[in-house]
Amino acid sequence: MMTALSTDPTIAIDEIHDWLFKHAAPLWSGAGIIPLSGISWEALNFDGSPCVDIPVRLRVQPRQAFSFARLARADKPSVSMDLSIRLLDWVYAAGFDDAGHLGALTDADGNLLKVLHDLYDLAFVALATAELIMAGEDRSADLVRIDAALDLLKADKGWHETADHRQPRRQNPHMHLFETTTALYEATNEAKYRDMADECLDLFRRVYLQPDGILLEMFTTDWQPDDATQQIEPGHMAEWIWLLAEYERVIGKASGVDFDLLWSQILTMRTARGVLPDTSTPPSATCRLWPQTEFLKAALVMFRRGDTRMAPRVALDQLWNDYIIAPVPGGWIDARDRDGAVTAKNMPASSLYHIVIALLAVTVTDIS
Repeated sequence: MMTALSTDPTIAIDEIHDWLFKHAAPLWSGAGIIPLSGISWEALNFDGSPCVDIPVRLRVQPRQAFSFARLARADKPSVSMDLSIRLLDWVYAAGFDDAGHLGALTDADGNLLKVLHDLYDLAFVALATAELIMAGEDRSADLVRIDAALDLLKADKGWHETADHRQPRRQNPHMHLFETTTALYEATNEAKYRDMADECLDLFRRVYLQPDGILLEMFTTDWQPDDATQQIEPGHMAEWIWLLAEYERVIGKASGVDFDLLWSQILTMRTARGVLPDTSTPPSATCRLWPQTEFLKAALVMFRRGDTRMAPRVALDQLWNDYIIAPVPGGWIDARDRDGAVTAKNMPASSLYHIVIALLAVTVTDIS
């Protein structure tokens, strides 16, 4: 039975470690894997059984490959790298069509049902590739595929979201490309990936981030704000704080972003219960798990920078008590409403990526 974390920081870290390596990793590498195809189910039910009727998004495969590789790098004896390698190998072998476009949906047998060549999905294939390289795997052939796939989406400014240049343009895929190219530079030390990260950063500073610290999501084809579809997602604002800090660590230079201004806006967007809604504009009824992991990561960054407005331990306890304590150990409650009532109908596999990064960050941080 899952319980609240110990108030003793040392014991709490041990409890987080146990959840990751003794519960989450076995659940999602066991029940979370489709027996015949060997790829990940899209989601599990709250009893731990697979949601067999939900189409499988291809993006889930590299996200799970990344998650297991990151866990293996953190504690090799507890998690094998084999599943990460198998999942990513499947993506490169079966996830692209003959034209080099990345698929979007598959059936349970791993057959492509829909091909979009989506920048968001491609960013996660590249991120998992970078993670395996940092784990010591030779993925040089994969990098050639990644470079060619990204070239198919290159625009005059930034990248197109899909092969058919879907509109409106969104900041979110470029945020994950920023994450990915920063990781690829760390993994390979190749300047082209640093330059791609810098191009994404330039878009963030000049287009997405507004002078008051608000991050806009939706844009027209020439990168003007799209008022008809505009929304503000505080989870993405928090995610950028973490990614900007990672960029500064990896690249070794300042990002040129006012972290304090961005963080101040995020803090004002919390609900009465202290969590982040999916969107603050327009106000959403739901508060999914992933914005809370990003809030925790941002709190860790800001606390290290001397900002004491939000103790990371407070953000951690809110995440743990509301979302990590679940009917199946190693699973989660993926969404609640603003009053705290559960709205999630299952446990999406895609959330593991967010949880792994956040909780591993906590295990190497003083949370006292």
